[in-house]
Amino acid sequence: MSWTMDEFYASGGVTSFVDRVSAALGIHASQMKVVAVYTGSVVVDFVVESDSQSTDSVDKQLRAITSSINKLIEAGSSEVFGAPVLNAATNGE
Repeated sequence: MSWTMDEFYASGGVTSFVDRVSAALGIHASQMKVVAVYTGSVVVDFVVESDSQSTDSVDKQLRAITSSINKLIEAGSSEVFGAPVLNAATNGE
């Protein structure tokens, strides 16, 4: 994302990032786990887990979440991520 580490943490850091993204995805914040945050503007490496309470299959849930994340990124939803997204990868792509 296009900002500095200082800006990222001044705007709430990991907690705010998880709150904004999980709300935009319509999932509970506990389903998101931030693995790492590092410079390169700001890179946030995170994973999303399936909802164990859902009646949908894990694959179906994760496909829907991946699709939603991709749509948010393509739309340029900087308010969701906190700053403009410069580059993104889902499932290593």
